[in-house]
Amino acid sequence: MESALRLAPNLCDAMIGKLSLGARILESGGVENVFRHNFNVGERELPLKACQCYFPTTSGPIAGLLFVSTEKIAFCSERCLPFTSPSGGMDRTPYKII
Repeated sequence: MESALRLAPNLCDAMIGKLSLGARILESGGVENVFRHNFNVGERELPLKACQCYFPTTSGPIAGLLFVSTEKIAFCSERCLPFTSPSGGMDRTPYKII
């Protein structure tokens, strides 16, 4: 019983995250639009598969979407990550890998 109670908040957080991601994908017009918006995509390039995953980094895993297209494999984080801009201020941008 105690272990089930410890898992409940993590399970709830995971479900909320998946629902939130799904809502953002629907709001954007679908997975293909998310892919085309985040990456430089040619006219003939077609997305084949997209799945939610975690990308391991030295500071911990980053949740996002992994895209496989006819020309590339790409990852984009679900949330924007903070970083220090060249001017010294804080800025936020998605973590992307191609």
